[in-house]
Amino acid sequence: MKLPKIKNEDLPQELREILGDNDAEFDAIVDPTDIIDVQLDPDSYFEDRHKTAELLIESRKKLEEFRQQERKVKKTETSE
Repeated sequence: MKLPKIKNEDLPQELREILGDNDAEFDAIVDPTDIIDVQLDPDSYFEDRHKTAELLIESRKKLEEFRQQERKVKKTETSE
């Protein structure tokens, strides 16, 4: 895991005096594997992804239906 560096020119004067001409670098205080523990089951991942895609398609269809209904209502209101 790569941690950020701060360029020497961006540091306050006090830190420049301590670090000299070097940039400020950070060291990890924990092991990344202690923080990130992803249990991934590929089958369930793709199944859930497929379900999510289907729900998204359904919601877009409903949205289009509502928009068409709204257009019809506005059209009848303006013609009256």
